Amino acid sequence: MKKVWLIAIMLIWASSFIFIKWGLAELGPFNLAFWRFLIATPLLLFYVYFRKKSELLKFRKKDIVPLMVLGLTGVSLLYAVQFLALNYTTAINASILINSSVLFIAIFSILFLKENLSRRRISGILLGIAGISLVLSNGRISFLTGSTFFGDVLMIFDGFLWAVYTIAGKSLISRYDTEAVTAWAFVGGMLTLLPFLFIEGVQVPAQALSWVSIIFLSVFCSFIAYVVWYKALENEDASRVSVYIYLIPFFTAIFAFFLLQESITAVRVTGGILTIFGIYLAERD
Repeated sequence: MKKVWLIAIMLIWASSFIFIKWGLAELGPFNLAFWRFLIATPLLLFYVYFRKKSELLKFRKKDIVPLMVLGLTGVSLLYAVQFLALNYTTAINASILINSSVLFIAIFSILFLKENLSRRRISGILLGIAGISLVLSNGRISFLTGSTFFGDVLMIFDGFLWAVYTIAGKSLISRYDTEAVTAWAFVGGMLTLLPFLFIEGVQVPAQALSWVSIIFLSVFCSFIAYVVWYKALENEDASRVSVYIYLIPFFTAIFAFFLLQESITAVRVTGGILTIFGIYLAERD
């Protein structure tokens, strides 16, 4: 049954790229991110409060700045950049390139946490970079002229932001409950999303599909999937659970092909496989 739930989470997160595309048809990327967390933040906050009130209230004043940093890198900037990127690239590319976060995490762990620089990890990083390069170029020598290049680069930057969030959050997660840290990071993310609205102006969704997208992204992707994911991590080894993440690009490609009519090229399939295999090697030492 746990495997079924984990596969369900991967399906939800894979389909999020489709719903983001649909939401962006009416809303600007910053507004879509704002509406997502306007709903998701209180849901997660109340859930953690009623289940782990003592854990949620354990934080001290000195934790405010680190939590705001987590909110900025793991919520507001992360999703503002991701949604902006999906205005310029495909859902398939995005689902592959966001996994560059694992490569950044491996590099940061080596540089700042002095973790082991094994041959397997080096091979994984190099393979991942080669795969990402294939996705970026789609077989072109001059890939800077590609129609999705700007969005692809933004997605790689998004992977960088998630890596910063992960490394920066290590200290807090070692001292506090993971769900409580995430709930307060959501609050910090909501607050740091507000300045982005000045760029676009506040937009109120008028189309049903926009609301469906917002509800799906907030309730299913940012609340239910996060809760189930952390439950799985509590009961299983992280290495076993994380393997399921590799299903996301595969599921996204299927959804995007049928629902968004995105093309699947042999070069990008190869790039995706190299990227995922490189990530597999880089995070397993």
